[in-house]
Amino acid sequence: MKAQSKLKQFSDKEPLPRVLPSWLPGAAAINEAIEWPEGAPRPKMSLRSALLVGADEALTIGLGLASRMRFSTPGFRQRSAQEMEDALEYFQASGWLDDPKGYHQKPPALENAAWKKSSSGGTDFEHMTFESGYVPRMGEAGRARWLGYENNHTSHCWVLRHNGPPRPWMIHIHGYRMGTPYLDFKAFNSQYIHETKGFNILHYVIPLHGPRKIGPTSGDGLLSPGYVNAIHAEAQAMFELRRILGWLRRDGAEQIGVHGISLGGFTTALLATLEGDLSCVIAGIPAVDLVKAARRLGRRNLLYFFDNLNMPWDEIEKMARVISPTAMKVKVPKKRRFIYAGVLDRLVHPAEPLGLWEHWDRPAIEWYQGNHMTFATDKNVRKFIDSALDASFA
Repeated sequence: MKAQSKLKQFSDKEPLPRVLPSWLPGAAAINEAIEWPEGAPRPKMSLRSALLVGADEALTIGLGLASRMRFSTPGFRQRSAQEMEDALEYFQASGWLDDPKGYHQKPPALENAAWKKSSSGGTDFEHMTFESGYVPRMGEAGRARWLGYENNHTSHCWVLRHNGPPRPWMIHIHGYRMGTPYLDFKAFNSQYIHETKGFNILHYVIPLHGPRKIGPTSGDGLLSPGYVNAIHAEAQAMFELRRILGWLRRDGAEQIGVHGISLGGFTTALLATLEGDLSCVIAGIPAVDLVKAARRLGRRNLLYFFDNLNMPWDEIEKMARVISPTAMKVKVPKKRRFIYAGVLDRLVHPAEPLGLWEHWDRPAIEWYQGNHMTFATDKNVRKFIDSALDASFA
């Protein structure tokens, strides 16, 4: 990537310029294309591109409906706003807005884990579980509610490992609404990485997802109420992932890499600010600014719950600094950082991975001509990941 231009920033105080009315099919894609971020290649216009954009638009609408945010009551919104204001005040008083790393608790060693043999879609794996141990600090907003999520107290991982001498490990972190073996294995092409490339693999299940879910579908509650649950989810993910890293190292692992997609790309980028001794970090279609993404979707009446909170967006962004990958310095060396993103992606706007690319001092990046869902089958993405692994685990 040789682009040297600066990333164009969107204002959260002014609406995006619109040429076409939002009710026209495809208007959102066209209007956003006009404000294309400098430094990202523009999509190639074709029937295939239109179909891919349409598929992402349908997925976006489905996610918005699944979030059930349209039916929140005024009382619920008021409580959510108050909780976020309390969180902001608590983080400010604790000094964590200036030093976000200080917010993240140092976890104890992982000593005990349970193992169960399982299979999914013809792939045999080990189902690893352990007690999370994560507890929000006394005084944190939403603490009692978070501790009430019983399913979330147990951490789950899907593990593929070889017998014999030690092998390098890859930790895979899934996206929003995922967290089941079948979906996760397919998304990361895990059998190939495990059998052909020879890696041990650990799929980490993000809080509130998969067997940790608290509602009918995986990921329910992540963005409700307000944004406080998302903060607890990422803080807990950092706590558990660092326990897993410690356990792998004590078990003899000398090389460990991390690869996340979408929400998992966000989690991967955040982990890279706390753990520097990683062989590589691959942020795939990374949703590194969840607050801006929520507002962008809100403009299109998909997640308008947030616009009814009566809390300024800049205040919500300030509160979320404690889990922002771009609010902290990355610790993994530049040559071990990798990003890939889709120019037709309607869920993760190209401005997000481009912002991470800038923050990471412009490491290797692959822009593919696809949407949010086609990365797993894109030949250029697969080649890029292959090259990243070969370069990082030589």
